[in-house]
Amino acid sequence: MKLIVLIPAYNEESNIEKAILNIPRKIMGIEEVKVLVVNDGSTDKTIDFAMNGGADKIVSHNRNCGVGAAFMTGIRNAISMNADIVVTVDADSQFDSKQIPDLIIPILNHQADVVIGSRFENIKPKNIPKIKFVGNKIFSKLISWLLGQKFTDTQSGLRAYSKEALFSISVVNDFTYTQEVLIDLKFKGLQIIEIPVSVIYDDKRKSRVVKNIFSYTTRALSIITRTLLYHKPIFSFGLIGAVLCAGGIISKLLTISNVLVINSSLSTGFIILGVVSVMMGLFASVVFKRQDFAEKDLRHYLDNSIIFQTDGANEFDKVSKTNFRKDSNQ
Repeated sequence: MKLIVLIPAYNEESNIEKAILNIPRKIMGIEEVKVLVVNDGSTDKTIDFAMNGGADKIVSHNRNCGVGAAFMTGIRNAISMNADIVVTVDADSQFDSKQIPDLIIPILNHQADVVIGSRFENIKPKNIPKIKFVGNKIFSKLISWLLGQKFTDTQSGLRAYSKEALFSISVVNDFTYTQEVLIDLKFKGLQIIEIPVSVIYDDKRKSRVVKNIFSYTTRALSIITRTLLYHKPIFSFGLIGAVLCAGGIISKLLTISNVLVINSSLSTGFIILGVVSVMMGLFASVVFKRQDFAEKDLRHYLDNSIIFQTDGANEFDKVSKTNFRKDSNQ
């Protein structure tokens, strides 16, 4: 069993070495622990300090692409490294990496595909900015409502993913990945759970992602909306269509009853747009379903390729050792 600890990093020269050194290298049930750092276009000495900390592999972007892009780069590289489990850890060292063994236990026991380290399941962390705490609560409630499962921390950077989850992840947004991954994997039928974790906030540190709360909120909501449209097109477009049709019908009824005079073309336009929206939902459902089948075929191909490569490597080792014994006896 191979564990890859994935650390996306951007200008983290003051924290990355400590973050890597704190990662436990011996965990029960895990034969090998590797640290993968994705340097997202840092302009400081993040790479140097990551090497000093003992990172096993460092992948760099030529420019700052965003934490979502860094996450997907890490996932692709973890798959190529034959990871069985991937744990994501923030580079700021606010999470205690010694909690990683607890985080992966549900995956080792086949109880979950994704495990979220929740900062808010038990108590409110000390020194967390009030606006950040309230924002996390609002987004967690929104995601919980959309997915039909209660979550207390949908923005946590400390998570564990099984191999099946790795092959199922498809994040298309570069800005952030936390909400999109949960929606994506939950709608694909994977089991997601939370466990409480501790975190230490540095009240002087500024977030690399939430630079402006209003900008972050707008972009995060657009990501959630696009992801929902992709996975539930009939529901999403149908809801929009129902609202438009209802508005058009109500407008016509008000006009007929002389309560309020509304332009007939406007109300008819609403009804037509509503019908078109429902048809778009049906069409999008067919298109996205075909894409979903294509993704499943690709995951099946990649999974079989990795198994073949592993078996081939083992067979090569056996042949090499056999030949070595023959040469030694001669």
